[in-house]
Amino acid sequence: MGVMRLFPTFEPVETVLASLADALDAIDVGIVLLNHDLHVQFINRRFAEIWAGPPELLVKDTSFRMLLEYTATNVQFSVPAAELPAYLNNREAAVRASAVSATEIDLRDGRRLLFRSSPCSGGRILTYNDITTLKRNQEMLHEVRETAERTMVEQRFSAEMLEGQAAYLASLAETADENARQAAVANQRLEHEIAERRQLEVELRRLATTDALTGTLNRAQFLLLAGHGFERARQHDQAMAVLMLDIDYFKRINDSYGHFIGDEMLKHFVALLRGGMRNGDLLGRLGGEEFAVVLPETDSQAGFMVAERLRARVAATPLIHGDHSIGITVSIGLATAGVDDRTIEQTLARADAMLYAAKANGRNQVHPAAATSAARQ
Repeated sequence: MGVMRLFPTFEPVETVLASLADALDAIDVGIVLLNHDLHVQFINRRFAEIWAGPPELLVKDTSFRMLLEYTATNVQFSVPAAELPAYLNNREAAVRASAVSATEIDLRDGRRLLFRSSPCSGGRILTYNDITTLKRNQEMLHEVRETAERTMVEQRFSAEMLEGQAAYLASLAETADENARQAAVANQRLEHEIAERRQLEVELRRLATTDALTGTLNRAQFLLLAGHGFERARQHDQAMAVLMLDIDYFKRINDSYGHFIGDEMLKHFVALLRGGMRNGDLLGRLGGEEFAVVLPETDSQAGFMVAERLRARVAATPLIHGDHSIGITVSIGLATAGVDDRTIEQTLARADAMLYAAKANGRNQVHPAAATSAARQ
């Protein structure tokens, strides 16, 4: 039995292929499609951006080996020159032989890529994901944790020394006044060190649970807290609504105004969402311009009202930057925790499906609409 292609359309094949090519150009992962001879059938825009690939790479009969040799010459792998031929041979042989699991590739310019190769219709599909920022953030967090551990060890050592000094000073009755002064100074220093440690612990907790750019919950912490809320709702038989939100055509903002304005727009968008939410609602950034909201004790009708209010608030409030007024809209998918849901991920998956329906129906809308949502309750 063949694999069913999920293309709910009667448009010509050329139109569908063009749409697929546009979609692959829109994602933030470099993609190369190879045939069974390892010759290039498709390269998306992100791959060309990562490797600064010229149009000459897209001519007929371009091979995977030609791509390797171009990148080795123009971008340069972080491999000694004497080892480079063997490195290229091994890369080509691994892709030709079978699938290649996630492998990190270091480049001379400091970037780090995550590479995968998977079988695809007799050929291979290669993906390249730039994880430089992620790796640097992980290294920074590791350094912060090591600093915190060293600080705690030093504080324990300092505390033991201070306790010994206090006992010794107490035994010197003839210098009681001086001893008292030194003890007070030592106590202040210890209190200061304890306060610094607590502040460091708070900062470590914040780094581990929030999105660095927007200040929202990061994906892992959002799923953890949303899961707790889902279990509470099931135990107390309470309604719970989930929203999946995606900024419409966000890539155009980055392309037109630059990534700095794109980052400012994400922070502006989060501020608008928070202004329309309750204190007990959860807001998390799941990745890129995609966010999720959990609304406890909220049925589908109330959830639709909240979603529509957020949609209208975003559409009516552009970002003002210098002389520019930059407007955005948002598509929202709505779902409520159903009796058949066993995990929050199932509810989120249905909300995500509604989000795609909202985008397919023209964007800048909530799906399902209030009447449809009520019917499903």
